[in-house]
Amino acid sequence: MKYYNIINELFSKFPMLKSVCESEEDYDCIENLPHLVYPIVFVPFIIQTVLENDENMIKSICEFLECMETSDDKKMPELLAVSVLETMLGERKIIALLKPYMKEKTLEILSALEDAYGWT
Repeated sequence: MKYYNIINELFSKFPMLKSVCESEEDYDCIENLPHLVYPIVFVPFIIQTVLENDENMIKSICEFLECMETSDDKKMPELLAVSVLETMLGERKIIALLKPYMKEKTLEILSALEDAYGWT
């Protein structure tokens, strides 16, 4: 995964999100800005998926998050930390339900954020 292509990667893995993103009133302004697309489109999708208890989709989401973290593009872990995990920190129920599916590197970032924000 590369930062310059991460929105397309998101839509490739989760095609249903493309129409959600395009329906955003300001889509033209955010279409090339991952730090806006991810919290506006991807995070609500994660929350909805967890609430619906769609185990297969939750696993796919967590695999995608881990791929973001383990990318050789140095901007990817920042995108994951700031625009996905940090955005979700206050959703303690969602985090608790999501954690068992998270992979090692994603959990490390989440743990560091939880420590930094006093959630542990």
